[in-house]
Amino acid sequence: MAQHYLKLLFFYSLFFHLFHTINCVTKVPKIAIIGGGIGGTSAAFFIYDLFGSNGAQIDLYESNRIGGRLATIEVNNQKYEAGGSILHPRNKYMSDFVKLFGLKKRINDNFRYGIYDGEEFVFTESQWEIMNYIKLVWRYGLGPLKLQNYIDDILTRFERIYKLQKEGVAYNTVQELIGAMSPQFVEEMKTTTLLGLTEKGFSDRIIDELVTTTLTANYGQNASVHEFVGSVSVAGAGGGLWAVHGGNRLVPERLLESSKATLYKARVARVQLLNGTGGFVIESTLYREVNNNIETENNTSDYDIVIVAAPLTEDTRRGIEFSDFPVDFSFPGEYHRTVCTMVHGKINHTWFGFKDESDMLDGVLTTKLGLQFNSLGKQNPVDYSSKTNNKANKLDVWKIFAQTQLQPQFLSELFSKIKEVTFINWLAYPHYEANPRLDQFVLFENLYHINAIEWAASAMEMSIIGAKNVALLVYNKWYDLKVDGSKKSHEEL
Repeated sequence: MAQHYLKLLFFYSLFFHLFHTINCVTKVPKIAIIGGGIGGTSAAFFIYDLFGSNGAQIDLYESNRIGGRLATIEVNNQKYEAGGSILHPRNKYMSDFVKLFGLKKRINDNFRYGIYDGEEFVFTESQWEIMNYIKLVWRYGLGPLKLQNYIDDILTRFERIYKLQKEGVAYNTVQELIGAMSPQFVEEMKTTTLLGLTEKGFSDRIIDELVTTTLTANYGQNASVHEFVGSVSVAGAGGGLWAVHGGNRLVPERLLESSKATLYKARVARVQLLNGTGGFVIESTLYREVNNNIETENNTSDYDIVIVAAPLTEDTRRGIEFSDFPVDFSFPGEYHRTVCTMVHGKINHTWFGFKDESDMLDGVLTTKLGLQFNSLGKQNPVDYSSKTNNKANKLDVWKIFAQTQLQPQFLSELFSKIKEVTFINWLAYPHYEANPRLDQFVLFENLYHINAIEWAASAMEMSIIGAKNVALLVYNKWYDLKVDGSKKSHEEL
């Protein structure tokens, strides 16, 4: 009798598994993506690539422009990067997208930079590369070489994720994904950049002047951030940096187009769990332009899968409500506010102590917070065929990052002539601490969050890696695939 019962149980389990598999194969999942930045659009692209041309219905909700924090701004009838602006030569996904879409790379301009401590320049670049090496060794010894070796090791470990994702491996948590790159990275997220680099033998001068300057410029923060994001920041100051010709926002625009997703110009108000079905209802406000006027309409749609591709901390979530879930979602932390100021004008070289205008640098990095600005730099348009020149009587476009909006009085001192000023207020990236976090890509069954990865580090390539991970999670679950990355040792990679 017991044997007969076990046979029935076995055949029932087999039938249920086959029914589930056949149902998933025949049913086309309806997927909603909330957010049209680089994370949301790359998720749409990866899902389309994984499921095939008719394998999934993808709807993308975005209330603003496609590209999110990859944005351009028009100054003096030319476009400039106002958001995410630089890419590393070893950013595989962005490089692949540029090649796939027939775009061009715009190599970072060969500008001269200086490191400013609020009173004087502790280091300035020369026009001659050999002189820069001599000046670096004179002030920092062999520390810069050691720092470069450290960055190379970080990048080599980082690149392991590309092979894992190519094999279809996905992770439920940020810690698991970062740990797949290297267990060392998980430990680095628990210690500050200052402490971590000090323990690795870097001098205070290296940390204060070469590391912290990248953090104030890239993240508006200092060496109190965790070491992993600190290493990402330093890597972003290396050689060979580039941007997309025409603007980095072209990539998310092409990704969305290639994904065949339906774009809804809408603000999502609520994600509701449908009890009993495992699906969701999204309530949104649609925006339509009619006769040069914006009209709104309330809308509801059902989905099998929802992917949130936007920050969800209290200061950024824009009123998205999660209702009828059996759990309460918590998104601790806050995003760091950075004000980008674009000035079309002539810099006042005497403000920095230069007697001769020709001595003025093209960019200034700062060694600490609390100064009137974090960084400033001369900009070239996103179209490199229309580069500005450096004639003394030419008005340039400068980008200034600061913690707060710069006052007119300060700008009138910093610039001897101003033709145009534009402010862009960003909640640009997380405020990083060295406290352990438990950020999840999987918020609930079939509910995912790409931007969880930003708490490891906020960068274009990181967002794409997070999007690829979520796309793989969705695909693997829908087809009940078991791809176990935990069995792949780091040594094998």
